[in-house]
Order: sequence, then structure tokens, then C-alpha cells
Amino acid sequence: MLVRIGIAAKLQGVSASTLRRWEKEEKYLPERRTRGGHRRYKLVQAMKGEKERRGRKQKRIVLGYARVSAAKQRKELQNQKEKLQKFAKQKGWKMEKIFADIASGMNEQRKGLQRLLNEVATTSPFAVICTYEDRLARFGTKVISHYCQAFSTSIVVMHNQQSTSKEERLVGDMIALITSFAGRLHRQRRGKAPPN
Repeated sequence: MLVRIGIAAKLQGVSASTLRRWEKEEKYLPERRTRGGHRRYKLVQAMKGEKERRGRKQKRIVLGYARVSAAKQRKELQNQKEKLQKFAKQKGWKMEKIFADIASGMNEQRKGLQRLLNEVATTSPFAVICTYEDRLARFGTKVISHYCQAFSTSIVVMHNQQSTSKEERLVGDMIALITSFAGRLHRQRRGKAPPN
């Protein structure tokens, strides 16, 4: 029996656009196309993807994300990775991969973050773990969380910063903004970054 792309995508736990991308990459091909050019997938093959996805959820396969702002913090980056591994092990989860960046939390073009989001879209892990919420991003973590939820993936933050007041968090955000812009200005003066 053949099914439409929407049903196949739902069974695979991905979006229809992901199935189209997989077709271009020759990872997962439709069985045939209709006269109108619509893709049709084998139900049995799509169901197999659903079983694999459920198996991954039951095994509690997780991804990790670590980030520091500067190259001189490489030791801290390694510490974050070790903490993520230890945390996953204590929970009985299998750490599949840890993605990392040395970049500002305000930088939306971080390669590690982009790879993490692609991995979430293609494998739908049980969760993404980070040490602190601001390691994932300085701003916009709710958008990242919503994106992950679309693939049935949770964001797990090891340490909550609930002890800080709203005023302290606001001051922290202001400092992060000023530091980020000061760094960008410094790089532009040195000719390492194009002006915006």
C-alpha cells in the first residue's frame, strides 16, 4: 500500500520538507510518483521508520550541546562535555553526540548549533541536554525549544538559574549585549569581521 508524503513524514517523525531533502540526498526515496508528480511511499517502509523512532525514544537517546564564548575557555568547554556525559549516564540515557561551539550565545550562525538542529530534525532524539540555558543561546531559547518539540525532543537544562532575581538576569543580559557588540566592534577594527 502506498501513502502520501504527509502520512509518510508523520510515521517517520519528520516534516514533509525533510523527506523531500532526503530524496535529493538519496537517503529515502518514494516508491513512485503520480501523474501529477506527487510522491507516494510504501506504508511498510514508513512504518519501519516509526518503529526505529520509537526504539530510539525507548532507549532514551540524547544529544548534548556545549558552548563557550572565547578560545581561551577551551578547558571549560571540555568540562561542559564531561558534565553532559556524566549527567546522561546518571539518568540512564545514551549520549549519541555532543555538539559544541566557541562563539557568542547571540551568534545565530554557530555551526555546532546548526548541526544540532539538523540532527534533531533527522533523528528525533529523546532530549537535548545543556549545562545552563544560556549555553544554548543567550536569547531565543524558547524558539529553539519549540523547534525541538516539533520533533518530540525535549530540552533538558542541568542547572536552573532560578536563584537569580529578574533584575540580576536583566543586568546579565545587558552585559552580554554590550560584550557582544564590543567584541564585534573590536573584530571590525582589526579587519576580521565585515561591518553590518
